[in-house]
Amino acid sequence: MAKRDDSERENARQENTGRENSGPDDSKSDNSSRDDSHFGKLATVGMEIAVGAGLGALVGSWIDRKWHCGPWGVLLGTFIGIAAGMYLLIKEGIKANKN
Repeated sequence: MAKRDDSERENARQENTGRENSGPDDSKSDNSSRDDSHFGKLATVGMEIAVGAGLGALVGSWIDRKWHCGPWGVLLGTFIGIAAGMYLLIKEGIKANKN
């Protein structure tokens, strides 16, 4: 009787293991990891644009204070920073299309 109980437990364990390995939840975990990687890439591009604009504004502010040229340094620096961020965005888009 002990052998029978052991074999029934082994069969039940194998059935449970099979259910855990193949289920609808596995596909969700695979998709979520793919979604996370895309989110990371998009967040990186957004941060590149924001940091570029911020650094451009800081440099423009320094130029405005040094040469007393009003808001033009900040505006020009911000636009240059945004343009640099857009350049990086286009570069990443071209790279993604090649793959």
